Amino acid sequence: MGLLKVDDSKVVPVSSGEHLIQAATADGVVKIRIKAEVDQGQNTIGILLKDEHDQKLKMQQAETAGKKAEAEAALHPTWTDPGTELMWTKKDNGSDVDWYQATAYCSKLQLAGYSDWRLPTIEELQGINDPSVSVRAVFDWGVSAVLVKGNLQLTGWQWSSSQGDTRGNPWTLGFGNGPPRNGFVSAHSYSMRALCVRRSGE
Repeated sequence: MGLLKVDDSKVVPVSSGEHLIQAATADGVVKIRIKAEVDQGQNTIGILLKDEHDQKLKMQQAETAGKKAEAEAALHPTWTDPGTELMWTKKDNGSDVDWYQATAYCSKLQLAGYSDWRLPTIEELQGINDPSVSVRAVFDWGVSAVLVKGNLQLTGWQWSSSQGDTRGNPWTLGFGNGPPRNGFVSAHSYSMRALCVRRSGE
């Protein structure tokens, strides 16, 4: 029945009974089909295209960014911080691991011709945290941004090799989600990742 702007409405005279309503955003990103029962009075039908459109557009952008980051990581699997000469894996392991699994993952990693990878200390992780750099990331809980150097591809909180409190809980860092924390016990795994490091030139 024509083009509607956000928050606009249009009165459409129809007969009583069930009607099929179809709508789409102007760019075709979102299309909906809903059924509405109309009696002899006037019914108001809300079409929530904008919220769904914005959400789907963000998902598409995140997917595009993710594919670009994957391609970059495949082409250049490591990044060396010129300030510390530490070589980092371009991306973390990408799935839930507890601290023991993260430690084993790095120690067994063979990448770019090197086999001396390890889990970083909390100080080393803090060294690549940069508030002036925002990198788009896809986490278990949705799309967010991480404040990290090197355009590293992170997908969760990062384990460190540093032991925190007296109970031996290791320190972790979320890159944009607050300061380092040592509240996660070694056996915790949800959204925990392994980002590996080595000393370049060795």
